[in-house]
Amino acid sequence: MSFHTPPSTPTPHRLQRRGRGSPATPSSARFSHLLSSVLGSPFVTTTDLVDLVDGENTTVPHSDTVTRPPSPDHGFEVIQHEDSDEEWSFRRSPFRSILPRLWDVLSTSPPRRPSPFSYSSSSSSIWTSKPIDYSQLPPLDGEEGELIDDEACFFCPPVRAVTGIDILSLLPPELALHTLSLLAPTRPDPHSPASTVLADIPDHVIQANSALTSLLACRSVSRKWARFANDNSVWRSLYTARWGTPPTLSPSLSPYTPPPTPSRRNSTMPDIRMKKLPALPPGESVFPAPLALDFSRLYRARLELDRRWEGLHDEQWSPRPMALAGHTDSVYCLEFSRTHIITGSRDRSVKVWSLTSGRLLGTFKGQHKGSVLCLKFELEETHPATGGLRGFLVTGSSDCNVCVWDLWTEHGGEDAQVFGEVRAVLRGHGGGVLDLRIDQKWIVSCAKDAAIRVWSRESLDLHRTLRGHEGPVNAVGLQSGAYSEESSQHDGRIVSASGDGKMILWDIASGERVRTFEGHDRGLACIEFKGDLIISGSNDCKIKIWSASSGACLRTLVGHEGLVRALSCDPQNGRLVSVSYDRSVRVWDLGTGRAIRVVRDSHTSHIFDVKFDSRRIVSTSHDRKIVVLDFSLGLGVNPALFV
Repeated sequence: MSFHTPPSTPTPHRLQRRGRGSPATPSSARFSHLLSSVLGSPFVTTTDLVDLVDGENTTVPHSDTVTRPPSPDHGFEVIQHEDSDEEWSFRRSPFRSILPRLWDVLSTSPPRRPSPFSYSSSSSSIWTSKPIDYSQLPPLDGEEGELIDDEACFFCPPVRAVTGIDILSLLPPELALHTLSLLAPTRPDPHSPASTVLADIPDHVIQANSALTSLLACRSVSRKWARFANDNSVWRSLYTARWGTPPTLSPSLSPYTPPPTPSRRNSTMPDIRMKKLPALPPGESVFPAPLALDFSRLYRARLELDRRWEGLHDEQWSPRPMALAGHTDSVYCLEFSRTHIITGSRDRSVKVWSLTSGRLLGTFKGQHKGSVLCLKFELEETHPATGGLRGFLVTGSSDCNVCVWDLWTEHGGEDAQVFGEVRAVLRGHGGGVLDLRIDQKWIVSCAKDAAIRVWSRESLDLHRTLRGHEGPVNAVGLQSGAYSEESSQHDGRIVSASGDGKMILWDIASGERVRTFEGHDRGLACIEFKGDLIISGSNDCKIKIWSASSGACLRTLVGHEGLVRALSCDPQNGRLVSVSYDRSVRVWDLGTGRAIRVVRDSHTSHIFDVKFDSRRIVSTSHDRKIVVLDFSLGLGVNPALFV
């Protein structure tokens, strides 16, 4: 076999392999047609890489990709021979014309290791073997140019094209929405140990804010992702995970407004023939399902409400107080529900008010011969016949008696007049009744005689008397337990706070003392008992947070300048509200122990009692007024959804 050398062709250099990062040769475009040839190729060139980006075919520029190094050595090399006709003829062989791209690669890439073969023109065979020491070969790695995986190329920054598979868009819509709803954090368990509850409160806020940020980021990915991220069910998951399920509203309180019927005259939509729907069967309601609420709008309003509580909305913003006047002497106690406020006063009367309008709906007098010092009530059951409400009220007085009342309204509506009648009078205390608690099983009262009495709510009989304090029992807390019908026992617990500076935890079923808490410098005035959390207020101007299970004092809150008279706590929202004889109302963050808001101008004298929910604070004072501080005004949604 002979090859003819062109006379004007210069002597070639040793064949070299193009290494990683070397510029592409101009013949790279010619190589793409080999992908469909019978020879095949292990490469995919960047000019042939096409990806689907947000539903559009987009070619990835060559500058945004890194091409995989070429194939490894096939174990041969061309020996250079000066003025060799055979070697020059080999360069003009048909092999070069068939594989131009491969030839360009081989001609510009130096050999990485000695080849076991050599080219010789003197022998009858073109390829001849030569000895090789395999122990001296370097190891295989990415720098040697071997194919170490199945990828052909990969992106390097800066990336201007989106690659990969959009799994969320390929899922069925139900699964895609469920996937986004998993961003919602888990709500803290209020029945966990007290230390865990306090630690979970700030963590839950961080997780909820992170979930919100992630969902907003999902809206920016693509139009399809934005449709999923804007879905009402996803926002409902985030809302309920952060604040709980909104209350069930009556149709009169519904925030839902049916959309107006399109008018052919003023409509910008094409002419569409509206089908006439059949009438609803009798008894059916058009009140929308929970998903009819706009949870995205509701989430935004509730987030703004929280910022108002924490003073982040505007440093100059403050809730507008609404004062209710009607008692003729100091107002010692209050309770309120979603629609009503009930107060007890030194004027020996009990009054019922509309929480929405502030109207006086009922006054009960003549049953107590002393000041009404404490009360608890329930007014939620709807009478099926008239639409009115029925309820249960318990009041304690300085006349040493506890009165049990039946409450009702003759028709529905928040401004319907409320009537009351005494069902029974519970006697037995030797001093004024200072505090009360009720649940579905028990009525618990404490008095100046240093005793705690437990009454059966069903029969109104005395179940047990607990004694152990050396001073008047100013406050009690009741933790409901699981009632067992087989053993007829209730494993609930009571915690009592006394002027002797001690707290005692009691077991209702056995009547035994479980634990005694000591830590305040002076007598205790108020107490809250929620799950494993016990919160006490004292005449030493301090508030302490305890663990009922361990008895440890977890935190001390300092800020009041007078006796801490009343407390109200919501572990789910992480807030504690306290009032004092220093005439201030303080809002505390349970997670951090920080006072996030102080209201000093709501009352002009000693404050005796306080209650709050997610949107307002209600307090009573020696100045004879009931003051409502509403944080939800002007949010653009029905504030009843925040309770």
